[in-house]
Amino acid sequence: MYINTTTIDLIEKSVYDSLNINKQELDDLLEECYNLLQNDHHVFMLDEQYDFFNEYVRNHIVEEIDKVMFIHLSRRLDQDNNGYGLDYVLTHETSLSQYLKKYGLTFRYENHIKMYIDDKEVIIHNDYSGRNLKQRLGYTFKDYAFSGYAFCENIIDNDYYEVAVGGPEFFGYLYPYFDDDALIDQFINKSVFYQFIYLLPIDNIEFEGYEELDNQGKQYHMVTKTLQRLYFYKYEPDFVNEMSVIMKSKNDVSEKYLINKVVL
Repeated sequence: MYINTTTIDLIEKSVYDSLNINKQELDDLLEECYNLLQNDHHVFMLDEQYDFFNEYVRNHIVEEIDKVMFIHLSRRLDQDNNGYGLDYVLTHETSLSQYLKKYGLTFRYENHIKMYIDDKEVIIHNDYSGRNLKQRLGYTFKDYAFSGYAFCENIIDNDYYEVAVGGPEFFGYLYPYFDDDALIDQFINKSVFYQFIYLLPIDNIEFEGYEELDNQGKQYHMVTKTLQRLYFYKYEPDFVNEMSVIMKSKNDVSEKYLINKVVL
């Protein structure tokens, strides 16, 4: 099974099924956590809350969580429903690389992604934009993975939503190496902003910040994070959007895993 994160009602139902509890038992669990760790406390420790829910999950889980909903936001110039890492998108013949090529921007992979303008390699500086651009291109560490979120409900209030709606994140770091505003403006005009929902085997993903987890640990983690989210909906609703759960696919994602695609 998987935790259906489309709506609050479906999230709660998934929790009932995975832990074999009912609504009253869920409410009691959330209240117990509140009284134990937050009520009349000067400091509320998220790590302690995580450990509290994680121990409960380990003792009560009755269903195998063998899949996860993987929500990806991106602008697309074509109808390709597959998910690719940044290294592939920039260095192979894709709709994005072909679009950038029209502006003289090309990329090659040699230990990291190198950027060229009119066939001349760009020397990236160590200022703010340069450091961020180097990070995205893999100069410091190689993290090109196709990424997504675990929770679909209320995703438009996610901080990353405003970034994604403006196109690929690295566009924001191209200045001062490339300052033609038409590149971004025309990209937004010609592209469509989509929300993709894939249903991936849990073995195919890693949770950001918890890369060491094995498949059993990932099951516990997913349900634990779900309980934390339900807790904050009940006691700290303004904090919900700070609880984003980011996942990274270990490989490119085939469209065979796509279960929903909508224009945003």
